[in-house]
Amino acid sequence: MNEMRTYQTRLALSCEQAALLDAYAALYGKAERSLFARLAAGESLSVLKREFIGGLGITARQFNALAAGVRGKIASVKEVRDRLIEFAKRRIKRAEDVLAEITDKWKRHQKRRRIATLQARLANLESERDAGKMGICFGSRKLFREQFALEKNDFASHEEWLAAWRQARSSQFFAIGSRDETAGCQSCVAAVQDDGSVTLRLRLPDALGAGKHLAIERVRFAYGHDAIVAAIGRNLSEDQAEWQAISYRFVHDAKGWRVFVSIAIPEVAVISHRQAGVIGVDINADRLAVTETDRFGNPVGSWVIHCVTYGRTSERRAAIVGDAVKQVVAIAVDRRKPIAIEKLDFWKKRATLEAQSGKHARMLCAFAYRRIQAVIRARSYEAGIEVRDTNPAYSSIIGKYKFASRYGLSAHNAAACVIARRVDGLGERLPSQLQVTPQLLAKNRSGHVWSLWAIVSRRDRVAHATRRRPGCSTTRSPAAPALASTARPVIPPPPAGAIPAREPSSALFGGRLGQWG
Repeated sequence: MNEMRTYQTRLALSCEQAALLDAYAALYGKAERSLFARLAAGESLSVLKREFIGGLGITARQFNALAAGVRGKIASVKEVRDRLIEFAKRRIKRAEDVLAEITDKWKRHQKRRRIATLQARLANLESERDAGKMGICFGSRKLFREQFALEKNDFASHEEWLAAWRQARSSQFFAIGSRDETAGCQSCVAAVQDDGSVTLRLRLPDALGAGKHLAIERVRFAYGHDAIVAAIGRNLSEDQAEWQAISYRFVHDAKGWRVFVSIAIPEVAVISHRQAGVIGVDINADRLAVTETDRFGNPVGSWVIHCVTYGRTSERRAAIVGDAVKQVVAIAVDRRKPIAIEKLDFWKKRATLEAQSGKHARMLCAFAYRRIQAVIRARSYEAGIEVRDTNPAYSSIIGKYKFASRYGLSAHNAAACVIARRVDGLGERLPSQLQVTPQLLAKNRSGHVWSLWAIVSRRDRVAHATRRRPGCSTTRSPAAPALASTARPVIPPPPAGAIPAREPSSALFGGRLGQWG
């Protein structure tokens, strides 16, 4: 199955062209809000289609794009609401656990208030779900609330806010594509000119002029221009199997109009080999820890790639993530090895914020975890690198006791090593120095090895909490001993820009750790 990619560029328009796009967006926004309200009331889409085409003066393809956008928003609201309900339950449970450990009277009072707020939020979400209701604020709730504090939000008057509100509610429109239509989209036909630029011929709604088109010339994309030109060219071939849909979304922002083009990327031959080893990636809020393993599961190289997105703008975050992922993929391409990442639901991770400091909680909220995962998959697909994901359960504690001291790895790089080994199905049994009793081993003989690591994890947390108490010993928890080194392996140099982590120091790089478990 082909991967979808979206590229965007800013349009150079005359005043007349910009006015036509503004009128199109105003009509589209009005139709979108009306369609959502009537679909939420239970009316039939087929009946509404005939009414909207005749009443608003739009084409059937324009209504299809409108319906696709509204149904996508409805599905998104339902999915997010289910996640928010589960998220609220986890936050309440975590807050109650934290409350049981608080002794300060004032802090207990504040935590109870926090729990009451979360419970009220949960009750509202569940009541909306049970009643079958859903709410979409076209224009954003944030901007809607700004009318109640005009000066704070830099509005001179309510009329100025109202103009911004109307602009936000009518700032975009969508032209849906189909592989059996001219150039992949009947509503917006693209053509490549002799100078390599793209001309877009946009079909305007009949309400703005029957059969009228708007030609937007000299369109170029800073990224993905060649891919878009290739997609347009495939739609001109005689082989219909090569044709593909191209969809366009026009968006008006503070600087003018932009166009987003979505195309399908052809399949790329896979160049990575599972038998060669794996590149494990441990994703953290401020860095990517990368560890390379050989075919036996032994770490043969490690790097730390800084990826701090906290306090950055959305554009800067995207750039930081893109640069970091580019380095990871470069390592995988150079070694011809697949990439292993953790399959983690970050909503569950955020549910633990009740026990975190304010700074750490804000950093986790700004953490672009999903974006990093998506960019890794996208870049790897284009480079022909396979991406495999796995459950990261107990990867940190396993890495700490089995690989950190033995190979001189940091905690994060040791966790990346565990992730890389786990996708290959290598063993994770406990090392001998953890002193697991025979009775406990016999009790868990038929269970998963993670049940034993869960016990180790609990012991480690208790020991850590004890060391933080005043007057207690600061003895470190047991760690795997470092073995004497008799030979030093040759590690290939990292790609430009990557920061090497501490090099593994054990002589077992050429050993057979994989067969030991």
